[in-house]
Amino acid sequence: MTSREDSVYKSENSPLVPSAEVPDNHGSCAESDDCGAVAIENDANNSPADFIHCEFAKDAVDTIQLALPIFISRVSYVGMKTTDTALLGHVSGEALSAAALSDLWTMCTGVLLQGRILGVLVGQSIGAKNHHVALVYLRISYMILGLLSVCVMISWGYTQKVWEALGQSTALAKDAGYYSSVFIFMVPPQIGFDQLVQFFSAHRIMKPEVVTALMALILNLILGLVFVLGMPFRLFDGYGFIACPIVTVVVDWFQFIVISSYFNWFLKSDQVWRDITREASFAPVEVTSPSRSHCKKRFLSLLDGITKKRITTFSRLYFPAALSLSSDFWRVGVIGAMAASIGEREVGLFNASYRILWITLIFVGALSGASGIKVGLRLGNGNAMGARQAASVGLLLSLLLLSVLSILVYFNSRAFGMVFTNDRRYLDLFEECRGPFCCALFFMNLAVAIESIPINMGRTGIVFYASFIASWLGQVPGVYFLTRFWRNDLYALYTGIAIGYFLLVFLYGAIVYSSDWHMYAELAMERAEVKSKPGNLNKR
Repeated sequence: MTSREDSVYKSENSPLVPSAEVPDNHGSCAESDDCGAVAIENDANNSPADFIHCEFAKDAVDTIQLALPIFISRVSYVGMKTTDTALLGHVSGEALSAAALSDLWTMCTGVLLQGRILGVLVGQSIGAKNHHVALVYLRISYMILGLLSVCVMISWGYTQKVWEALGQSTALAKDAGYYSSVFIFMVPPQIGFDQLVQFFSAHRIMKPEVVTALMALILNLILGLVFVLGMPFRLFDGYGFIACPIVTVVVDWFQFIVISSYFNWFLKSDQVWRDITREASFAPVEVTSPSRSHCKKRFLSLLDGITKKRITTFSRLYFPAALSLSSDFWRVGVIGAMAASIGEREVGLFNASYRILWITLIFVGALSGASGIKVGLRLGNGNAMGARQAASVGLLLSLLLLSVLSILVYFNSRAFGMVFTNDRRYLDLFEECRGPFCCALFFMNLAVAIESIPINMGRTGIVFYASFIASWLGQVPGVYFLTRFWRNDLYALYTGIAIGYFLLVFLYGAIVYSSDWHMYAELAMERAEVKSKPGNLNKR
C-alpha cells in the first residue's frame, strides 16, 4: 500500500473526533473530516483485487469504529422511550394504556416521515465533492417532509375519534387523544433533528448526534422525575399523565435547538461551506427598500438550487423508502392481531418477545448504518470496487454478530424473557417457541443488513417491491395458514415470520448479487451532478 493511500484512509478513522485532514484528488489537504472526508480515493495504479486484499481488515475496523457512535445514539433513543414507559407505569395503568393507544395510531401515519433517504443523497454528493448539491437536498428534504407533516399532524388530531370508533372507552380514548395532540408540537423539531443527523452522518461527523442524544436522555429522565412524579420533592406529587407528553416535546425541541446551533456554527466555521453560503447570500436581488432586501435575500437563499429535477430525484428515492417502512409497520400490526386471536398470553408474549428482536436490531442497525455511510461516499466518488468492499465488510460483520446473538438468545431464552416478565407460564411458552423465534431474529436482522446496500445505491423502488412481496405475499399469508391449518400457537406464528424474512433475505440477496456496481457509481455521480471522467471509475 502506498503512503498516499495510507494518508487517505486515515480520514475514515476516529469518527467522533473531526480533525483528520484529507488529501483531495490532487494530493493537497483541502478538506477536513468535518466537511465529509471521502472514504477511499480512486487509484488507477492499483487493481481492485489488490486493493480489497490489502484494505479489507482496515475497512472492518473502521466500520466498527463508525458503528459505535450510531449504536450509542440508538441506545439513547431506546432509553428515552423506556423512561417514558416507566414513568407512565408509575402514574397508573390507565396512563400506560392511553399512551400505548396514542403511539399505535401516531406511528401508523408518522412512519411516513421516516424515509431517511437524505443521508444517501448527501453522502453521494459529498463523495463527489459537490457540497452545494448536498445543501440543496437538505432544503428539499425539509420542504417535502414539511408538506407531508401537515397531513400527519391532522391525522393525529383525530386520535380520540379513531379509538372511540374502534370500541375503546371514551375516557381512555380522550387521554390517548390528548397525548397525540401534544405530540403534534413534536413533529417540527423531530423532522429538523432527523434531517440534520442524516446530513452530519453522511459526512462521518457523528459527535453532534451522540452528544445531543445523551443530553436528551439525561434531560428526559430529570424532567420526567420532577414534573411527572414530583421526585425528589416531598410536598410536590408532580403533574402525572398530563406532564409526560409535554416533557417529551420539550426534550425534542431541546435536541433540535442544540444540533441546529451546531449546524449554523459548522457552516460558518468551515471554509468550503462558508463559501457556498456566501455565494447564496450575495446573489443579486432587485428590491425597493432595505428591509425587503434582507427578507427577500433570506427567502431566495433558502430556495437557492431547488429545481424540479432535484425535487424529482429526492422524491423518487424517498417515497418508496417511506412506503416500504410503512408497509413493514402495518405488517407487524396485522401479525399482532393474529397473535391476539390465538390467546391473551400469546399476544402478551408476542409483544414482549418482539422487543427482543428490536433490541438486537440496534446492534445490526448500527453496523449496517456505518456500512451504508461508507458505500454512499464511495459511490459518489466513483469508487465502485471500494463501495462493494464496504458493503461486503458490513454484511460479514453483521453475519458474525447475528450468529453470536442468535445462539445467545437460543440458549438463554428464559433469561431474556425474564427481562419483561416473571410469570412462569409466559417463560415456559417462550422457551417452547425459541427455535422459530431465533430463526426469525436471525433472518429479520440479516434482511435489514442487506437492505441498506441497495438503499444506499439509490434503489429504493426495488427495495419497496421486494419488501411488499415478502411481507404481503409471503409472511402474512404464511403466518395465517400455519396458525390456521398446522398449529394455532406462537410456534407456528414465529415459523411463518421466519419464512417471510427468509424470503426477504433471498430477494434482497438476489438484488445485491445482480447489481452492477460501476453503473450505480455512475448514477450516484449523476445525482451529485458531477461528470465521471475517463479512468475515474474503477476498472471492471
